[in-house]
Amino acid sequence: MLARSPRRPVQIFAAIFGVAAVIYSYRLGADALGASEAFSAWSAAKPGIGAIARTPILYEPGKFLFYYGALHYYTRIFGLSEVSLRSMSVVLSIATLALVFALGCEMFDDNTALAAAAIWAFNPLAVVFAHTARMYPMILTLAVAQLLMLWRIRRRPSASLAVLCGVAGAALLYTHMGGILFIGAALAMLVRDYIRGRRNPMPWIAMAVTLVLFVPYVPVLRAQSETMISGHWLDWIGTQYEYPLWIKVASVLGAAAVCAWFVFGASPELDRDDRLRWVAAWTILPGLVLAAGSIAIRPAFNLRYIAPSLATAALLIAAGVAQVSVKWRNLTAAGFALVCLIMLPFDRTRAQPWREIAAQVATEGGAADPVFFEAGFVSNDNAPNVPNGGFPFGFYSIPFDYYFKGANPRIAIPGFDSAAARTTIEERVSSAGGGWLVSWKEGDAINSELPDSKRFKTVEKYSSDRLAFYRITPAHK
Repeated sequence: MLARSPRRPVQIFAAIFGVAAVIYSYRLGADALGASEAFSAWSAAKPGIGAIARTPILYEPGKFLFYYGALHYYTRIFGLSEVSLRSMSVVLSIATLALVFALGCEMFDDNTALAAAAIWAFNPLAVVFAHTARMYPMILTLAVAQLLMLWRIRRRPSASLAVLCGVAGAALLYTHMGGILFIGAALAMLVRDYIRGRRNPMPWIAMAVTLVLFVPYVPVLRAQSETMISGHWLDWIGTQYEYPLWIKVASVLGAAAVCAWFVFGASPELDRDDRLRWVAAWTILPGLVLAAGSIAIRPAFNLRYIAPSLATAALLIAAGVAQVSVKWRNLTAAGFALVCLIMLPFDRTRAQPWREIAAQVATEGGAADPVFFEAGFVSNDNAPNVPNGGFPFGFYSIPFDYYFKGANPRIAIPGFDSAAARTTIEERVSSAGGGWLVSWKEGDAINSELPDSKRFKTVEKYSSDRLAFYRITPAHK
C-alpha cells in the first residue's frame, strides 16, 4: 500500500482555498449596500486620517480607526463602488482562511488543519462576512494572526515576531472594541503558563507592545464609552434586561468559574502543551464574558463581535473530534463543508432597498420635495425617547446619498421628539407640495410622527425591520 503523500493536505487546502475565493467573490455588486456598509463608504471617503478618526469617535462608539483608515487607502486605488468596498472583505476573508490552516498546522498537524479549514471555508457566516463592507473580516484576520504568532513565540521565542504580534494585537484593538475580549483571553492563558512554570518573556513582550501602542487611544475610548452608555445604547444594545439579581450574580459567578478553570485547571496527560485548552479559551471565553455582561449589565451579545471565536471553533471541533477518531474528524469536516455548499444558494440575506428608494424619489414628485431623515442614534423598539446628539444629519441619509444624487432637500428631524418631527414634516410638505420620509421607527412610534391624516396623504412605499419609506403629499393634491 502506498504511503500517503505529506503534501496531500496542502494540495487539498489549495483547492478549498480556490473554491472559497470564488464563492467569496461571487455577486459582490449584485445587492445594494446596507446602511452600515454605506457608513463604511462614507467614512472611507473622508479627505484624510484626521477626518476619518473623528467618524467613529463621534458617530460609532466601539468601532475604531484602523478599518476605516485602511478602507480609505484601499478605495483610493479601487474606487467606492459596491464591488470595491466589499472586495477588501474578500481579501481579508481568504487571508483568514489561510491563517486558520496555518494555525492548525502550527498547533496540531496538517490533516487537522485541513479539516478546520474545510469546516470554516464555506460556513455561512464566513461567506456573509466576506460579502460585507464592514470591519468584521478584519477583526477575524487580525485576531487569528495574533493567536498564530502568540503560539509560535510561546514555543519558539523570537523578539521580532513578538513585536509583530504586539502590533497585530494593537491593530485589533484599533479596529473594534471587541478585540479587548481576545486580548483578555490571551492574557488569561499566559497567566496560566506563568503559574505552571513556563516563563518565556516573549509573549508578555508582545502583550506589552499591544498595550503600549493602544495607550494613546485610552482617553478617546473613555469618551466613547460614555457615549455608548448615555446615548449609543439606544442603537445596538437597547434597554437593560429586567433579570432578577440572583440571575445576574449567578451569570457573573458562572463565567468567573469557567475562566478560573481555564487558568488554573489541570491539563490532561495527552495534552501537556495545552493546545486544546488554548483553542477552547480563545473560542469560549470572549463569548462567555460578553454573554455574562449582557445579563448583568446591558445586552451586548452579537456573533459579529466574537467573529474570531467562530473561526477557532472550526479548529476546536476538528482537533476535538480527532481525539476520538481521525476518521470521524475527516467525515465531520467533509460532511459539514458539503452541507454548507448545498445551503449556499438558499442562504441569501434580504436585499437592501436603497437603489429602489433612490429611484422612486428621482422619478416621482419633484426636485423640490424634501426627504426627511430622523436624527439621533437608531433606537431600539423599546428604547425611550432620549435626546442625543447622534447622527445630526440622520443615519439613513448616508445610504440614501450613496445612491441618490438629486437636488431634493435633505431635512433632519429629531427622532426622539415625534411632535417636533411631525410639525416640521407638515410645514415643509405643505410648502413643497410633497415629500418623503425615511424612518427607522415602527408601530405607534412612527404613527405619532406621521402628519395629520385629514390634511395629508401618506403612502407606505416600503417596510421592513427598522426601515420604512413613505410618500407624503397634501390631501387635496
